[in-house]
Amino acid sequence: MLNYLRDLGLRMIIIDEVHNLLSGTYREQRRFLNMLRFIANDLGVSLVCFGVNEAVDALRGDVQLARRMDEHLLPIWEDDAEFSRLIQTLITAMQLKNASNLRISSLRRILNITGGVTSRIFTMIKALAVEAIETGEEQITDDDILNWQPT
Repeated sequence: MLNYLRDLGLRMIIIDEVHNLLSGTYREQRRFLNMLRFIANDLGVSLVCFGVNEAVDALRGDVQLARRMDEHLLPIWEDDAEFSRLIQTLITAMQLKNASNLRISSLRRILNITGGVTSRIFTMIKALAVEAIETGEEQITDDDILNWQPT
């Protein structure tokens, strides 16, 4: 398997929700972390791990591995121009046929509903875009945001 990954030219391993490692026994955690360290060393690849705050605790189980990793926390989004650009970028990426010109009050409602958490924002915009496509409206409106309820 390692030869196959080497032949592919693998340069990075990305692990999402690494905090789930903590649900295993101590022995299982150690085995997984040892395997990660071995693979990264053998292939000379970078490790990128994502997860909630507990993810840091999960990786600290292996001191050598933890020394190689830098922590970067994603801050909660705030009501500012950067957040507005994020929403516009997300909506543009959805490739809806009609422009979605949202009022500031709608942006604030998105922040309120999602708590400013990136994954929740992405989930909300995606759900709104899917609904817009299904209804044939092909745009996200202020009313859509006002009436949106998480499933």
